[in-house]
Amino acid sequence: MKAQVMRKAWGIFKKEGVRTMAAWSQALRRAWAIVKGVEKEVPARTTLAIRHQPSGGKEWIAEIVGRHAKNNFERRFLNPVAREWSYSGRTGRTVFELEEGKIYEVCEPYNGRYFVEVVNGRVYEIKADAVLARIA
Repeated sequence: MKAQVMRKAWGIFKKEGVRTMAAWSQALRRAWAIVKGVEKEVPARTTLAIRHQPSGGKEWIAEIVGRHAKNNFERRFLNPVAREWSYSGRTGRTVFELEEGKIYEVCEPYNGRYFVEVVNGRVYEIKADAVLARIA
């Protein structure tokens, strides 16, 4: 069974065309789901890597799930799928998985906060007023 999973994962990994540890992790997850028969088709997910600079603050991505009286947006914070940091942990990238059709707020050290949306496997930046209009 493990050999079957590895063959399936390698096929998915090659088809994606992105050569990162996050892509390999995603391919393995999808292969296990297919081989176990848990899911026939795993929903498409897109990865987004954010620069890691601890002196500039913490990097994070949160899914916008609704309105909030005090903070404008109700958020659900995502866990990273990979941390590609240097040995010292001072530089590198943190990788997150994003789902198709959802809106996310991204906080990137030194670049500030911005909103993104995944459409057809691509990540597009959108303005805050557009987010307010869509979740109202």
